[in-house]
Amino acid sequence: MNRYRIAFFTADWNYDLVESTLHGLEQFVDDHEDVSLCIFDCFGKDVNNARDHSEYAIFDLVDLDQFDGLLIQGNQIVLGPVRDAIARRVAQSGIPAVSIDCPIEGCAVLGIDNRQAQHDIVRHLVEGHGARRLVYLTGIMDNGSPEARQRLDGFNDACREADLDPADIEIIRCTWRTSDGLRVAERWLRKGLPLPDAFVCGNDEMALGLIEGLQRGGVRVPDDVRVTGFDNITSAELSRPRLSTVSRDYSAMNYSAMECLLKRIKGLEKRDFIPFEYGVICSESCGCREDERPDFFRDKYFQQTRTLKAFFVQQEQLAAEMFDASDLGELMDIVERNQAIFGCDSIYLCINDYYYDNYDKKQWRSDSERFGREMILSACSGVAMPDEGHVYARFPTRYLLPGRIMDDQRFLIFYPLHYNTYSIGYLVMNGISQAAKLNLHESIFSFLEIAIENVRKKGLLRQLNDVLDNLYVHDALTGLYNRFGYERFARQIYEFFLQEEGGAQILFVDMDDMKGINDRYGHEIGDAAIRAAAEQIKRNCRAGDFMMRYGGDEFLVIASVRENGLADALDGALDAGAAGLPCRLSLTVGQVQVDANAPQTLDQCVQAADAKMYEIKKRKKAGQ
Repeated sequence: MNRYRIAFFTADWNYDLVESTLHGLEQFVDDHEDVSLCIFDCFGKDVNNARDHSEYAIFDLVDLDQFDGLLIQGNQIVLGPVRDAIARRVAQSGIPAVSIDCPIEGCAVLGIDNRQAQHDIVRHLVEGHGARRLVYLTGIMDNGSPEARQRLDGFNDACREADLDPADIEIIRCTWRTSDGLRVAERWLRKGLPLPDAFVCGNDEMALGLIEGLQRGGVRVPDDVRVTGFDNITSAELSRPRLSTVSRDYSAMNYSAMECLLKRIKGLEKRDFIPFEYGVICSESCGCREDERPDFFRDKYFQQTRTLKAFFVQQEQLAAEMFDASDLGELMDIVERNQAIFGCDSIYLCINDYYYDNYDKKQWRSDSERFGREMILSACSGVAMPDEGHVYARFPTRYLLPGRIMDDQRFLIFYPLHYNTYSIGYLVMNGISQAAKLNLHESIFSFLEIAIENVRKKGLLRQLNDVLDNLYVHDALTGLYNRFGYERFARQIYEFFLQEEGGAQILFVDMDDMKGINDRYGHEIGDAAIRAAAEQIKRNCRAGDFMMRYGGDEFLVIASVRENGLADALDGALDAGAAGLPCRLSLTVGQVQVDANAPQTLDQCVQAADAKMYEIKKRKKAGQ
């Protein structure tokens, strides 16, 4: 069946609202067999810093030409430059796009009337409770998102309609956070300021922080002051007093947004703005009566307690295993075994090619905060895939996942993995879990990112140790083993030849007239002559032989007894011209062969070969 492929961009601004949003999207996919949905989620906050940019890079992963439509949680992608970049990409691709509750150029907008909703709750305070002195806590006013401005405008509209004295109105700029409300309450009480009739907050988070701060100071809500919020998050439902707020059904809202987008793809929807319903909840924090709902609270508490208990047991086990992993393959085994902690049927962990292929960051691309050109599927649960050392597949990044998985799965959630500001890759889930609602996934992703970086550093350390070890046992001038290499490897190789090859031969090699070369031509030519002799030895010996620079111009070779003619190949003149040297070069070789049935110690063999070499040198000099 040909499917409409839709991408959805969002950010985890409030976890229970995100969870509600995801359920609406999942229900739409379940109801429409001709639709597949890829959700690109991140933990970018409203702080414009480098780490947040690494979170928002998940949107850059998407090649919009691969999709038929784009849905954007525009009101919660709080960084203006990120929204602007999305708008440019929508214009370039030309695909239909819908933004939720936030105008983005080139996109239709589905949302509530924020201005009217805030107006309605303020009018309720004024007309229903006689409030005349009001304090308003705004959201972020300068990031290009209109929600904060619209809600403030609604507050001002209601104040003007009620003919409230401007001297009795105060507006405090905030940033949507719980800590903002807490800070306002603490400052108010510390200065001993008279309480207004009501605090009106631009969202629930600030309202809940404000109530907490007021209650710490002995202020009763709503007896001493009324408080309202906006959004009706789960914490607002569970708070005491129950928060008065503005409600919208996020699940139904996103379902409707998907309907709208699908109609636009088919050319059936032309409106630029599609309104969605909201409701004003007048409850305890503004002085209205709230009906008791004991079953609701008990069920919420029971569900969350069980989820948290199971999660932290799994997390403790997973964290201990992950941080003990010695390499990436072992870590990926651990991730697959503990897949249940993510709360979905399947997970797919993809790592950037440059990150996977090079432990050393110096070898990475310059823009390593971005995704690589290729991805390596390194962990895969729920789907049988061929495994070659946790390289299930290497595929172009624009495909997001190997084709077989993309064809089979209709609901996928992509999360970025990065360490500080450089990208590791991404993790893909094929469903929603209760953990998402409680902000537990961010914790797991942080553990996972640190664990992956930990094994990268372990791998880099092993590489550096190998380099140091290589330098430690090898002669810097020739690359042959040195005295430390002799102590570590020579006896092992000697014993191997005796046991496996039936015998060994030890060759003690000395350069002829080395002193004369140094005296006539200097030590640079002398060093070049030593390197030439070493190359002669390497050319004629096997890779498994032990080759060593024994002293200044002396060399030692341990080889299999089966390597016939080795001594003859080394003894005699070298091609000095080929080495670019102005002098004659020649070697003298003393050889000892040892049978496996009558072995001698290696030291005895070396001494005997050395003695033979000197005997040959004497004969050479006598013959000159």
